[in-house]
Amino acid sequence: MVEETIRAIRETEREANQIVESAEHEGNRIAREAQERSAQIREEIINNAKERAESEMESARSAGEKLKRDAENEIKRVTEELKASAGEKEKEAVETVISLLV
Repeated sequence: MVEETIRAIRETEREANQIVESAEHEGNRIAREAQERSAQIREEIINNAKERAESEMESARSAGEKLKRDAENEIKRVTEELKASAGEKEKEAVETVISLLV
């Protein structure tokens, strides 16, 4: 009876050791999977952030180009107005000089 009890205890210890080993292996496997998934999620977050940044940079570039075109058009318009005004003033000055000479 004592031998049977000792055998039962040893068998229980062996089973307990196997359960502990199995749990350690399973814990390591779960930790590896979690680490791999974490790396995947991190990569996805980085890629999404890059895509958003590139999109916003392109929007900013387009807005900047539009502002530049608008400013160039405004400069051309004002320059044409100044040229026209200068032409009229020159014409008036010539007429004034001619009228004073006559």
